[in-house]
Amino acid sequence: SSRGKERKSRKSIFGNNPGRLSPGESATLAKASGKGPFDAMRQTWEDPCSPYNSPASLSAIIRTPKCYHISSLNENAAKRLCRRYSQKLIQHTTCQLLRTYPAATRIDSSNPHPLIFWLHGVQLVALNYQTDDLPLQLNAAMFEANGGCGYVLKPPVLWDKSCSMYQQFCPLERDLDNKEPAIYSLTIVSGQNVCPSNSTGSPCIEIDVLGMPLDSCHFRTKPIHRNTLNPMWNEQFLFRVHFEDLVFLRFAVVENNSSAVTAQRIIPLKALKRGYRHVQLHNLHNEALEISSLFINSRRMEESPSGNTLPASMLFSMGERKAAVTYKVTIHGIPGPEPFTVFNVSGGTTAAQLLHQLLATTKGTESCAADYFLMEEKSFISKEKSECRKPPFQRVIGPEEGLVQLLNSWFPEEGYVGRIIFKTREENLNERNLFQEAKEDAAISSEDDSFFVQVHDVSPEQPRTVIKAPRFSTAQDVIQQTLCKAKYSYSILSNPNPSDYVLLEEVTKEPANKKSSASKPSQRILSDQECVFQAQSKWKGAGKFILKLKEQVQAARDDKRKGISFTSELKKLTKSSKQYRGFISPPLQVSPDSPQSKDERSACSLTYSDIME
Repeated sequence: SSRGKERKSRKSIFGNNPGRLSPGESATLAKASGKGPFDAMRQTWEDPCSPYNSPASLSAIIRTPKCYHISSLNENAAKRLCRRYSQKLIQHTTCQLLRTYPAATRIDSSNPHPLIFWLHGVQLVALNYQTDDLPLQLNAAMFEANGGCGYVLKPPVLWDKSCSMYQQFCPLERDLDNKEPAIYSLTIVSGQNVCPSNSTGSPCIEIDVLGMPLDSCHFRTKPIHRNTLNPMWNEQFLFRVHFEDLVFLRFAVVENNSSAVTAQRIIPLKALKRGYRHVQLHNLHNEALEISSLFINSRRMEESPSGNTLPASMLFSMGERKAAVTYKVTIHGIPGPEPFTVFNVSGGTTAAQLLHQLLATTKGTESCAADYFLMEEKSFISKEKSECRKPPFQRVIGPEEGLVQLLNSWFPEEGYVGRIIFKTREENLNERNLFQEAKEDAAISSEDDSFFVQVHDVSPEQPRTVIKAPRFSTAQDVIQQTLCKAKYSYSILSNPNPSDYVLLEEVTKEPANKKSSASKPSQRILSDQECVFQAQSKWKGAGKFILKLKEQVQAARDDKRKGISFTSELKKLTKSSKQYRGFISPPLQVSPDSPQSKDERSACSLTYSDIME
């Protein structure tokens, strides 16, 4: 068919194929001379009067392209070139403009993924702007980092001849030998109003790493049930990246029940700085949501090459570009009014170079660099107030040690904060002596200055606990440490104030003889400022401390008082009844000779029934 002949006559953008005709050339011209098509075309190219040598002809444009010439390909043809001629396509785009556009079969106005074309150096990737899908959001993130100025410089490996991987880079490779990737750590801490239209949903976060196929991966957090206002995930993810210049991170808030995306954000990996930060979320139309954000922590770990492997970042970037990147380093302890000073260093700056720069710019320091050094200090962070604070770890930084590598080796997730301190040799010697003396004193007095105390009836979940406390600790100090160890108990949460509690001392004295029965335990309440160690050392038998609420102690006292008053009244009643019974006596025996009459005798004598009445 005529369409098949036209397809056969198309030319490759990588050069002219002499066995095929260029678009616009008639096949009848080649057959008119009676020779083959190759000879006919060679004759027309060599003929100076030939119209095909005119710069306006299409064949001449393809044979001798100019820098302002541009080729347009639909997405299917561009994808076919990316798969078959990956390195040739990259070489062509170093000096020629190339444009791709969506295929005509996309009747729903959907868009192709532009990242595969950007990885091959295609300068213009046309998209359907009427469809707000992932490719259009990715295109907006591509030009968002530089403020939307209209163009982004391609990675050096696609155009710079000084790059070690120039004309050797194939984006579709799935195995890069002798190249050590960079490791990134990403922690999704929490979110704020992540589903503006649904306050009772169960959100989870999906993270997509978009880059070359070797670097692409997908993560998902656990869902937080019925909380979209302030969900807490606190989940960490690690991923490897070889080609960092064209990698994007996509955060998508997904409702767990319906799997619907409620908010999203795409950020270039190069624009994501190290540390904690809020990432503002966008809706599906890529419009900013003012009160919706994610709180994340990100950091890049330095590659650790082993054997013959090399860091991938060195292979894909030119040396001048890496040297031009500046980093900020904070130095503490420099003489002056400020507690710290910030210096700009490059990726290859060593500790000795920074020390010379510091001495040259700081007033009040001597010129001899041998009297000064830089020290690394790691201060450990205690998660709970009751935890004993550990002494900081200190070491001297070597003169040839890289500062950027030192900063990348710090892991705040492990519970410490690092800093660099400017020191003199004399200060270090004095501090060492003081530290050694303090360590010796602590070793001597550590055994004598503390004791163990056991507290009973702390909570239903924790019937007893053992505390190591200083010997001078009062009852309130011991109560405070006890509440800190049992802070998650319901009874403790309802009454967290230490002043609401008292320590009840219960001591059972040992019997004098083994055959004698055990004596009853004696109880007393310790005052708030009474020394617990002294009270415990006075025990002459088995004893224990019981944690009680003051309300319970007061109620027990009131009940005891009521019981005492009841027993006293009962005793009075029993005494009065005994007196009445002592008054009842048999009637007096009156002799018959008595002058008393029968009436008198009956008046003086009372029967038992009369007395009871």
